[in-house]
Amino acid sequence: MHHYLTTAEVAAHYRTAPSTVRYWRLIGYGPKCAKVGRQYLYPESALRDFDAQLLAQTASNSTAPEVQSGATASGNDDAPGVQPEASVEKSIPTAK
Repeated sequence: MHHYLTTAEVAAHYRTAPSTVRYWRLIGYGPKCAKVGRQYLYPESALRDFDAQLLAQTASNSTAPEVQSGATASGNDDAPGVQPEASVEKSIPTAK
């Protein structure tokens, strides 16, 4: 007999938010699932397969993953299409 997990249980398994698991499902990433009624259920075997895939991927990448272009440690300041904020001079009130 198969055992199925809910989105919240999958999120707990990967120590992330349920919204992240829903996003993964939207972009086709993460463990495979089936829609039953109004909810998505994940077979335990799909989680084992996805875990094995992640471990294999981690083993083949012995170094830390690279940051994608446009992203910096301080945010997304260098992203294409993002205009830097114009410098704003603050006026200092003068006594009269």
